[in-house]
Amino acid sequence: MKLHHIGRVVKDLAVAQKYYEEIFGLKALSEPVIDPLQSVEVVFIEAGLGKDVTIELIRPLDEKSPVHKFLEKGGGFHHLCFAVDDIQKTIAEFKNKGSLILGKPVPGKGHGDKMTAWVFTPSKELIELVEHEDD
Repeated sequence: MKLHHIGRVVKDLAVAQKYYEEIFGLKALSEPVIDPLQSVEVVFIEAGLGKDVTIELIRPLDEKSPVHKFLEKGGGFHHLCFAVDDIQKTIAEFKNKGSLILGKPVPGKGHGDKMTAWVFTPSKELIELVEHEDD
């Protein structure tokens, strides 16, 4: 398991992208992508080590988005995402450690349709898992 990205919920992707570019000199790695399952628009920003670890900026598209209420409370840091070799095995390990599994794995549009899953750990951390082959 390796850190894949840090998720931040923002009100405006363009404003957030400009902030990371002007303050830290970081650039977007792609154009924004719509994820209809989560009802969000996302863009990944380099975090200093190229594509190895990134910052995901997340904008809810409407009130149906799971992050809409989070944004109403101020937004900001939302989750850590880890790349895993076998998502089903990793889910079972988290479950055995007392984590709450938040649904079945689904294709993540922001991750090139690689399988993703959400976990709420016993210490109340929101974790995203993305199945990722080692390059």
